[in-house]
Amino acid sequence: MQSIEIRCKNCGKKLLKYEKSSTRKYKSPVKKCKKCGTKYADPRCHEIALEGIPEDTFNIPIYVIMVIIGALILYRGIHLFGVHQLGVPDAIQWLLPAFFSIIGVAMLIGSIVEIIAIKSGIKAKKYEKLRKESEERLSDKSYVYILQDLGYKVPEKYL
Repeated sequence: MQSIEIRCKNCGKKLLKYEKSSTRKYKSPVKKCKKCGTKYADPRCHEIALEGIPEDTFNIPIYVIMVIIGALILYRGIHLFGVHQLGVPDAIQWLLPAFFSIIGVAMLIGSIVEIIAIKSGIKAKKYEKLRKESEERLSDKSYVYILQDLGYKVPEKYL
């Protein structure tokens, strides 16, 4: 993974250091340097009312594929419990099948929980709550101008 470091443009203090990932945090991206008070945008945080929700957030077929892959990994793990020639010492012969089985079960359960959350509307309610919180922050004109100063494209309806 790529490591990202952000420093204050005013005083040079290290503000953030993190590994880049696809995880998105939906909250105010506006942060303040603890040394000099300069405001900066945290690239890990997003205003859901401005940027929207990624398209694959409610994509059930992705989770169905993950259920299938999880089931295949679990099957392989269970199958390996009966194999005694894995090329490892007898004392740890169980380790590889257990690892495959645990990963398979985790993928199965996680994917099924996501499908249930999407189908039941729980996930949509969560994102709607985040959108309302974002809209509330954007109703503050001074906050909107700070976002603009930090490089965000803010639609006219918030200005």
